[in-house]
Amino acid sequence: MMLERIAFLFLLLTLIGPLAVNAKAASKNQTKDCDDCPLLATIPTGAIDIRVPPGVIGRAHNTGWYTRVNFTKPFLIGVFEVTNAQWDACIKGGGCPQLTYDTTLNEQHPVTHLSWRQAKKYTQWLSKKTGYNYRLPSNTEWEYAARAGRGMNRYFNLALEETCTFGNVYDQAAEQALAYHLDMLPCNDGQISLAPVGQFKPNAFGLHDTIGNAFEWTEDCASPGNFDASGLPTNGDPWFEGDCSLRGHRSSSWLTNKPTYLTESDRFRDLSSSEEDLGFRVVRDLPN
Repeated sequence: MMLERIAFLFLLLTLIGPLAVNAKAASKNQTKDCDDCPLLATIPTGAIDIRVPPGVIGRAHNTGWYTRVNFTKPFLIGVFEVTNAQWDACIKGGGCPQLTYDTTLNEQHPVTHLSWRQAKKYTQWLSKKTGYNYRLPSNTEWEYAARAGRGMNRYFNLALEETCTFGNVYDQAAEQALAYHLDMLPCNDGQISLAPVGQFKPNAFGLHDTIGNAFEWTEDCASPGNFDASGLPTNGDPWFEGDCSLRGHRSSSWLTNKPTYLTESDRFRDLSSSEEDLGFRVVRDLPN
């Protein structure tokens, strides 16, 4: 009996050993600067091709020229979208305003209904609180992190029927419950509207909800309507030329019902916009 127990324990350690190593390896790539700060993932160096022209608002980037953007320094980005609980901590800390709804409810849902300037207030408060430089991601940083080192626009590279394993979109469950009579994606993610963060599979960099749930504010201004991308920063920095009353947003949301919104595309809104499916995630710069 004793030998059987020893053999069983040896087998158990053999099976869980690699899992423990993998968990430890994953934690090494993540950091958190305070108890109520966002969990951050380290994004390694690399490169992506961004379709151009980036200034043509609403154009889906499935044709035309592209430019190479090189990330020569790693950076940190939120594993999840900023949550109601994290926003409420900023309210209590005197850095963020009350929103149009009670952020003490649905604490793990993404914070939404906030303008670009309000999102910036959160990053400024977090920077002051932690001593690190927090900010909104650039369009290209967001896109690079979402693609997780892969070249294709739809980073998970699966059929549309499998989209619901990676994100909360307008699908069969939402249409059945809400009857908005929108086109729906051909899958069922089990969520009716906005969902708590982290309910779906992460990408290869460990980021959750880069498809669906909520659109996310970015730093970029709406760039000039040129067709050669002259001036587009090729190091991942934001584009600050053009109309800065319009600011970028990436990703898709729980209301997304068209496949084109699951791929790279330039989208801009007035920086005062406040929508039920528009939130953000943060970037933190690493020391040189």
